[in-house]
Parts: sequence; C-alpha cells; structure tokens
Amino acid sequence: MTDDPRPTPEPGQQETALPASEMIGELDDVNSVGLNDMPGTGFSDDAAAVSYSTKQIGRVRELLTRLYAVRRTAKLYPIDHPAVAEGVEVAMEAILRYHEEGVDVVLAFFEGEVLFGDQLLPEESLLFDQLVREFNALGVGSLVIRRGISLAELTRAMSVLAADGYEAERVGGIERMVHEAGLPHISVGEVRVFEREEEGGDSGGAQESYNGALDLMREIDRLVRSNKAVSTGRVKSAVRSLVDNVLTNRYAMLQLTGLKNYDEYTFYHSANVAILSLALGAMFTTDYRFLSSLGVGSLLHDIGKMTVDLEILNKPGALSPEEWARIRQHPVYGAEQAAVMPGLDKSALVTILEHHMRYDGGGYPHRSLNRPQHLTARIVAVADAYDAMTSHRSYSAARVQDDAMRLLVQGAGTAHDPVLVRLFVTLMGVYPPRSVVRLSTDETGIVLRPSENDSLRPLVRVVASSTGEMVEPYDVDTAQADVVVVRCLDPQDINIDVDDYI
Repeated sequence: MTDDPRPTPEPGQQETALPASEMIGELDDVNSVGLNDMPGTGFSDDAAAVSYSTKQIGRVRELLTRLYAVRRTAKLYPIDHPAVAEGVEVAMEAILRYHEEGVDVVLAFFEGEVLFGDQLLPEESLLFDQLVREFNALGVGSLVIRRGISLAELTRAMSVLAADGYEAERVGGIERMVHEAGLPHISVGEVRVFEREEEGGDSGGAQESYNGALDLMREIDRLVRSNKAVSTGRVKSAVRSLVDNVLTNRYAMLQLTGLKNYDEYTFYHSANVAILSLALGAMFTTDYRFLSSLGVGSLLHDIGKMTVDLEILNKPGALSPEEWARIRQHPVYGAEQAAVMPGLDKSALVTILEHHMRYDGGGYPHRSLNRPQHLTARIVAVADAYDAMTSHRSYSAARVQDDAMRLLVQGAGTAHDPVLVRLFVTLMGVYPPRSVVRLSTDETGIVLRPSENDSLRPLVRVVASSTGEMVEPYDVDTAQADVVVVRCLDPQDINIDVDDYI
C-alpha cells in the first residue's frame, strides 16, 4: 500500500468491501506477536549535570578511548592479568587529570549519544557507538567517577564494567554489581523502563509535544528547500518528547493523530505517522533506544519529498511517468538528506529508505538483495498508509476510518506485515479515536478510545439523537452496553466538528 493512489494499484490492494466482523476474522490466524521483546530503556538522572571547560571537553575522546580499551582487555583476560593492570593505569591517568582540576568525571550514554556532563558530543557519539551499545546492553545509562578513587577501586570497577548484559541480569542488575564490588567513588545509573500509563496523563503535554513536532517539520522543510543543515539535536529532542508522551499518555496522543490540515499535509502527516509508529512499536517493546530510533525514522520518513517540486506533490491529476519516477525516489532522497545529519542513528536511515518497500518484496526502491524489510520500516509502512488514507490530499479525498482499517487488513501479508496489522487494529480499534460513528440505536457519536478487549466496541461520546438532533454529550462504553457501532461517517456530511466534543 503506497501513500499515493494515483498509479495503478498493485496486486492485493483491491477495495472489496469487508464487514468489520469479517475484518477481524481475517487476522484471527495471527495469534502470536512473533517479535522478540527487548529490554526497556530510559535515562537515569542519578547525577546532576556538570559543565566542563573547552579544554576538558577536548580531552574526553582520549578518556573514552582508554576506558574502552581497558574494558575490552578485561573481557579477554583475568582482572589480575598484566595487560589489564597496564590498561587501568593508563585510564587512571586520564581520570586523575580531571580530578586534579577539581571536577568529577560524569558521562552519560543515551539514545546512541555520549554526553560529558551537560555537553552532547556528536563526534564521540559516532566514534564510540559500539561502546554506547555495549554499555546500554549492560544497563549503564550514566557513569560517574568521583575524586578520591584509587587504582584498586578502578580495577574492580573495570571488572564490573567488562561484564555483559546477561551476566548483570543474572545477578540482579548493574547497580547491584557496583554495590557488591565495593565502589564508593563510582556511580552507575541503570537504564530504566518508562512505565506506560493507560489512563489519565497530561493532555496539555501531549498537545505541546505534537505542536513541537509540527514546528520542527516546518523548519526542516524550510531548511531542506534552502539547502541548509538540519539540527540533529532538535530532531532528537522532539522525538524524545513524542516517545515520553506516547509511553505515558498514549490515548491523548492517538487522539491528536486525527488532526489534519490540507494546506500543511506533509507536516501533520509526519507528526501523525511518528505518533502512530511509536504507539505501534510500544505494543511490543518499551526499549527506549529502539523507540527513539523508530521515532526519528518515522518523523523524517517523508523528508525526501521536501526535495520534490511542489507542483508535482500537489498535482491534482495523474502523474506522468517522469513525475511518478521522481516521487518513487523520495525514500532515497530522504535517506541521503538524513545521512548528512551528524549523530543520527543509522537504523533511522534504513527506516526512511525502506518505508515504501512492501512486506512481500515489492514496493520501492527496488531491493537488490533478497532480505526482509526492516522492522521499523514495516511499522512505519502501516502507520503511513493509515494516515495517508484518512487524510484529504490534492488528488484524493479522505477515507473514513473503518474503510482505511479494512484496506490495511486486506493488505496484510502482501503490502504489510500481518502481525503488525493485527497489532495496529488492536491498538486503534476498527473504529479509531476521533471517528464519527453511527450506532445501532441510530444515534451519532465520536469514538474516544478503543476497548482493551474488543476492537469492535470502543468508548463513544454520543452527540446526536436517532433523529439527528444534537444532544448534551454523554459517553457510552459499547463494550458494556447493548449497543454496537454500525459504521463510520464523514463528519463533513453531517456538519460535525470533532474538536468541539473531544
């Protein structure tokens, strides 16, 4: 399923009507997620941020090089081996230079980035990517080496830091290992899970996060079209806010994905796809690094379209072969744009490149190797198709939500990963949030949220009677009441502004 219906549809994309109950039945044979849960990650702020001088920041690469070298040596040899002792002494020299200047060493490893105190280090983040990955797998989100440490204590510390994630998990975690090793001058902040709150949350925070993503996409469009550099830091900051809000305020964020703007389609579409992708990804993992990379790739998935002429993007009729060829290159253009942004997670580039590659091996750009579409790209493909189908564009009217869900289900196993489609239906319901629906009582309502147990029976806010008269809104949980949703309606046809009732 592509987000541009103007070309001839590919096989498996026919628009045969499918009742909602049969739509669920189509996916009933997909019973297991089939995706390995990854350990959840987040950032531990055990130590306050420290500001370092320019000279001190300039030496951090040497410090990281020595720490990385002694860690690798300690993984190969016993801790009392001469090679380990020599490596510890060399690392100690670099640490003591900071201590002699009156500062502790405060490092953080977060979302693929290295921070030294409160300073983000883009070049070091790239150079020491493997160290960051290994520390995150071990559970090390922050590392503080305080003044007063001895050579013997640093040796014990390196023995702990040379462990792997499985060993740390077996004995109760990295913080316990540090405590049992007797390291009074070493603090390690464990990488933590952000707990998802299914109820409540700060809707104001969700709106602020959404607005921040929109503003960022407007700025990126301006920069790309004027051939100027895009700030990686701003992208990651916006994505961090989206991830946090999706994990703690999921339903408020999903409601926001119903917001559309014809004149700013690309910006709203990018923000919506990012939220939908993150919510779908969070159905099977709370790994913060994974979600952050997914968030970057999904938010920037259409950045390549910003290099395409607006006349082509906004053309109301059929595209010429040359214009369609240009459109089909936007994943490549997008990956090229993202590749020059320093410190961007490489998996985000893959997401941008592959989000139009189909599950069955078709799509574009053409795959030269016979390998499956990347998981994050498969997630974005589902979110991208749904939001595109439910948005009004220059060449296509918006579909009502249940029609879009039917088409996603029909494309399961061909255009899209069937497991992810099933999870998406579970996440959104057959009648997603903000859908205007007709109930079996002939009343009209607006879907507030899906049921946790039945994709066909959401929580609905009734706004009009069976005769079409507007009423004082009241909520009906169709999972608990003798009423069902019959179908979605186009709010414009019945002159309802959803925002007035949400």
